[in-house]
Amino acid sequence: MNKNETFKSPHPVSTIFFNVIHFVVYSNIFIALSTAAYTAETSLLLYGNNGNVHVNTIAFCATLLFYCFHRINKKKFLIPDENQEERHDWMNAHKSIYYILILISLILLSVQLFYMPLKTGLVFIPVGLLGLGYTFPVIPSGNGWKRLRDIYWLKTLWVAIAFSWLTTFLPVAFSAPLSSMLKPEALFIFGRNLLFVFAICIPFDIRDMNFDKLKGVPTVPVSVGIKTSIYIAIILLLFFISIVCIQFLYFGLDIRVAAALFLSAVLTIILLPLAKVKRPALLYPLLYDGAMLVQWILVFAFMRF
Repeated sequence: MNKNETFKSPHPVSTIFFNVIHFVVYSNIFIALSTAAYTAETSLLLYGNNGNVHVNTIAFCATLLFYCFHRINKKKFLIPDENQEERHDWMNAHKSIYYILILISLILLSVQLFYMPLKTGLVFIPVGLLGLGYTFPVIPSGNGWKRLRDIYWLKTLWVAIAFSWLTTFLPVAFSAPLSSMLKPEALFIFGRNLLFVFAICIPFDIRDMNFDKLKGVPTVPVSVGIKTSIYIAIILLLFFISIVCIQFLYFGLDIRVAAALFLSAVLTIILLPLAKVKRPALLYPLLYDGAMLVQWILVFAFMRF
């Protein structure tokens, strides 16, 4: 074996594949797709279809806009070691992509809003306020102004509420009277989504645990440790399963839907222990953001049986 054969460059196809994966995940397109799928799931459960394309597009664009903007704004809060992580290093090397995606998502979002009835504005207002408070310091304190994400472990709760509110009530407000948001079937979906999203957010806090500790951000893992945090996430998903069982037994939830939701929770519970501080950064969005996408796929597939 000669020297040139000893160190072979990666196969061009695999290099392209991994570059595409990095782009889709680190550009926030993947989380935006997962959010759109979760929004479509609400329509699937309530109306038997994947919903209106404009509604799903708004969920996609709003998520993409928020995450890209938040990532750029977050850069000034990063400590040196954190800034060198793969996901932040990718952003530093491709910062222009974030600005392009922000512009594209803003344009698409503006266009899609023309298709929205005025009543859907009541859904956007709470999400917008949470997004602003999560990114910018808006709360006065003895130590200066704080963001919502800086207040105890509520950082995770704000994200879960915003996601659950948008993915549940936007399709409802578009397709039915606003009073439908208070119907049991819609409230059950909101409750399930809140528990599920809260649970899959905790692994991301585990990933950032050491950095949050240095910055004084008291997330769940910083406050109670990794093992207890995973137990909390599992308990949240067990409550999710309990709601599914209650709906099935007393509110006529289709057994196929119940089975799909149950399976998605079980699969996520199995994946939770994989969350460790030193896991590759790419693992987290693929496994845990992807859990929303998997749940929609399971519900869609089981309803076709």
